[in-house]
Amino acid sequence: MKLSQMAVCAILLMLQTAVAQAADDWNSPNAIKVDEARIEIKDQVEVSVEIPGTITKLDPKDLGGVVEKGQLIVQLDDELVRAQLAEAEEKARTEILIEFAKIKLEQAEVELKDKEDRNKITPGLFNNTEIRRLKLDVEQGKAELKKSKHDKLLAELAAKTKEKELRQFTRHAELSGIVTDLHKKAVGAAVRQGDPIMTVVNLDYVLAVLTVSPDFEDRVNVGDKVLIRRRRATGDESAGGAFIKTSAESSSPRQDASQQSALSEVFTGEVTLISPTLKSDLGYSLEIRAIIKNRSPQPGKYLLKEGASVDAVILSP
Repeated sequence: MKLSQMAVCAILLMLQTAVAQAADDWNSPNAIKVDEARIEIKDQVEVSVEIPGTITKLDPKDLGGVVEKGQLIVQLDDELVRAQLAEAEEKARTEILIEFAKIKLEQAEVELKDKEDRNKITPGLFNNTEIRRLKLDVEQGKAELKKSKHDKLLAELAAKTKEKELRQFTRHAELSGIVTDLHKKAVGAAVRQGDPIMTVVNLDYVLAVLTVSPDFEDRVNVGDKVLIRRRRATGDESAGGAFIKTSAESSSPRQDASQQSALSEVFTGEVTLISPTLKSDLGYSLEIRAIIKNRSPQPGKYLLKEGASVDAVILSP
């Protein structure tokens, strides 16, 4: 019990320390104020299939379902191809045709040798035409043995082809995430090649698009630390979905750790791209992109969402 209390105290202390550090970093003299900041999805996959078919399995079946990377999420009806694969595998395994060809060749060789030996004892017992026919039987036996081996090889190749073809009837998740769209698809639905079936979004990391004054261009570098803070709502929302700041937010820029914690959690990331072009939509500005580590308090729920209204600063060394 004492160990549990100590662990809780340690965690609380770490959180308080992190909050205090975030507050200090946020108000650092080296922090560059961001004029505008928005959150965009970084990793998103629209799942489709390579061939037309009928869906026999869809997992998850509902919006908001959680997907793990590598999970089987779409299965098409593959009964016909599986039957063709079984047939090709059976042909590839069997040695019957090869053994039959060997026996037939051996019989032809024995008969030829017998008559050639008897002709040595009694010259002319079998004429040249008959001996020639027996020799052709031997050559035919060799050809049939070669063909049976070739057919076995073709069956092995056909089995491998069917195995690859079979993979086209399934789709595994390329990334972990949540299902945000099923495109009106369900088990039993017919799909065409390339038809979107579901959209999977990963929010473990998000993209922050930041706008700053060109005056800061010389101070911002790829790899600089970025801090993101969600705006807390007061119950009303401003136009465009941005939340109105609380009175605490609009007060002194320097706040203690407890006040900073009450405002919102701070997320961290780093600059990955500095736009080579100045944006002139609303006066010249410099656009910067940063990858931000998100947080998920429970499966399928993330604190930073696309379109979220956030505040941000860039920490310049």
